[in-house]
Amino acid sequence: MITSNEVCLIACGQQAEAGEMTFRSEKEQEYLLVMCGIRTTLTIDGKQFQFQPFTYVMYPLRPEGVSVHSEGMTAYRYMQLRFTDRYLKRVSDQVPECYEVHTLAQPLAIEEIWKILLPAMERTGHPELGIHALHLFLCLLMESSDGTVTRAAEVPHYDKLTALRHRIYSHPAESWYIQDICDELGISRPYFHKIYLAAFGTTCTQDVIASRIAYSKRLLETTDAAIASVSQQCGFETDVYFMRQFKRHVGMTPTAYRRVYRQSAVKAGR
Repeated sequence: MITSNEVCLIACGQQAEAGEMTFRSEKEQEYLLVMCGIRTTLTIDGKQFQFQPFTYVMYPLRPEGVSVHSEGMTAYRYMQLRFTDRYLKRVSDQVPECYEVHTLAQPLAIEEIWKILLPAMERTGHPELGIHALHLFLCLLMESSDGTVTRAAEVPHYDKLTALRHRIYSHPAESWYIQDICDELGISRPYFHKIYLAAFGTTCTQDVIASRIAYSKRLLETTDAAIASVSQQCGFETDVYFMRQFKRHVGMTPTAYRRVYRQSAVKAGR
């Protein structure tokens, strides 16, 4: 459990298999947050939700419990959160509307924060860092909640755009040329930028860079490949551009990141 003066993270985890999970609240102001990284259908408390890639829903919990049922291939993460009245009052105009599926504008940032929250919950990470990560997570979540999927789905070519976004994060090293994408969709570049931003709250170029940074971090964590090789494998045009973008998004150079990650892994016994 991660607790601050305003918010408490009671539980978090992920489910990759079909089945049913039940979540129960012990106190008031508890919510279940469900996030999906792929297109899937979940039944929450008897209500069916259609999730596109990088979407989430916030659901109020009750003492008798709320069930999440999934069939077939699924992949979702969950968080059980408790908010104080003071916190809810302070962010009342920002809290995502319950019972509606919302889009995540910054999946890369959410992914990185998730890596901090899990060890913190398992008491293998630093509790103070866990508290800061939780607050940052909620800030990003609220920042992403300027439109629901219901409204975003009204954007022209929405299904094609979500499929494209999923492909980008699944295959970051591919050559994602905007003009080629526009030709494939049969639309102009200005129009493509407009509808992509309207659908996801970020640009396609930013998503491409974010997906490549995420992939580069995995390579730095799991291989001894040279920085130049990592850059090339991730689809960056030059090493200089890769290192500049990496430092801008991560806050340190690729070499420093690999060193810090491995030092922390040794301390954690991984």
